[in-house]
Amino acid sequence: MPISKSEEETHCIAEKIAKKIKNGGVVCLFGDLGTGKTVFAKGIAHYLGIDKFSIKSPTYTYIRKHKRKDKNDLYHIDLYRLDKIDNILLREIDELLEDKENILIIEWADRMGDHLPKNRINVKFEYIDKNKRKIIF
Repeated sequence: MPISKSEEETHCIAEKIAKKIKNGGVVCLFGDLGTGKTVFAKGIAHYLGIDKFSIKSPTYTYIRKHKRKDKNDLYHIDLYRLDKIDNILLREIDELLEDKENILIIEWADRMGDHLPKNRINVKFEYIDKNKRKIIF
């Protein structure tokens, strides 16, 4: 269980996880608001060759697609605004999961309830203090 003391450390931890992600990989992020989920997503994106500054919480769109040159796409999904997932959005996520070339990062993955994919990497973030977060895999 690493302890991150900065955004840079969170990026480094995320990049270590990103090395383990294969095509069709899913990373589910859990934790309270402000614990580092989006920062972690930026670290994964950076490792995959995507500008980390293009990674933003998809405030009203839920899903953002990030193209990679000659490689699989990264989909950043943020379910913060939902109490639970509806069938239309669930179907859209299922379609993304069917393409084994895609990589998905799902923030607030708990909103998917029993619909989470079986093959996934779970990452939980816990607030310690203003500058420290515990990251549990």
